[in-house]
Amino acid sequence: MVLICNVFFSGQVALAQGFDKAFSAYMLGDYATAILEWRQKAQGGSATAMANLGNMYEVGVGVKQSDIFSHHWYNLAASNGDITARDNKKKLEQEMTELEISTAISLAKKCMLSGYVDCP
Repeated sequence: MVLICNVFFSGQVALAQGFDKAFSAYMLGDYATAILEWRQKAQGGSATAMANLGNMYEVGVGVKQSDIFSHHWYNLAASNGDITARDNKKKLEQEMTELEISTAISLAKKCMLSGYVDCP
């Protein structure tokens, strides 16, 4: 029975990795790989990867929790069409100071102007 479960689980992991290596790593608790993969996809303009990075910073999974960095990534994702990221950014703003929001917006602008290369 254990062998069957291990084979089934391994098959699911392989399928997930083929779908999205970052998501698979995240689900397995390999946050370093998830961050690396999503940063690479974010550099390519992936709004989903940007939103996922925003979520990681919002909840502090695999990174130090930061409303500023979370807002920064949600802002970029929203700018690239992610409606959920836009909503998440608005909710987050209710807990942030004006200085924190301003700092996050400045980081997002710097990131966008660099072609998503110079991003925290």
